[in-house]
Amino acid sequence: MEPREIKRIFYRDGYRLAHEHLDQEITTANLKRAIGQLYQAVDELLESFLQRSATEGVPAECKKGCSWCCYQEVFAVTHEFLYLHDYLLHNLSEKVREGILERAREKVKLTMNRSVEEQLTVRAACPFLDAGSCMAYEARPMACRIYLSSSARSCKREHDLPGNRKNIPKLYEFPLIAGRMLNEGFVAYLKQVGLKTSELPMEQGYSSMVTMGQTMEMWIKGRTGK
Repeated sequence: MEPREIKRIFYRDGYRLAHEHLDQEITTANLKRAIGQLYQAVDELLESFLQRSATEGVPAECKKGCSWCCYQEVFAVTHEFLYLHDYLLHNLSEKVREGILERAREKVKLTMNRSVEEQLTVRAACPFLDAGSCMAYEARPMACRIYLSSSARSCKREHDLPGNRKNIPKLYEFPLIAGRMLNEGFVAYLKQVGLKTSELPMEQGYSSMVTMGQTMEMWIKGRTGK
């Protein structure tokens, strides 16, 4: 199957998933359910893909405790920040969340007012990283879910020498395409129903959302033209 057709299929699946959950009524509960289903769909897809890769002799080396990719810049979309924020409110203490917010603000100082190209060379721990593990793993955004490598060594090289085109991590292409297009299709439907979306670095999007006290309910009420 041609790459263009693969992209079209996953884009359509992401759009259809959002439509199925939000067509009748756009509520916080329905939106959370839709995002959860989106993540479940890509997780199940990746599980099958990784099983096949292992049988073909190219197993993933991603595992708990390996966090080289957690020091690079990660971008997420509005609905992902809201879902993440909601998860943290229900699963982490106020003290822990305050620590995350402080670390996010510190990283913002390193990345703010830089071009995207410059941001991608910054190496600083994700504010959600704790002792090599993600404190928001269940609610991590799409970009984190689909970043899968067959060589931890290649990830370390890229971490140590950011911006060097010779040190490209050995990532699986299929997960990157599938996850990105699923998310783009999902976002396309959100925009169609008037929800404003932005793509921002993790630390910037999360810290801004917490500081402004934005919630899913507020986001839905602020739909354009509604």
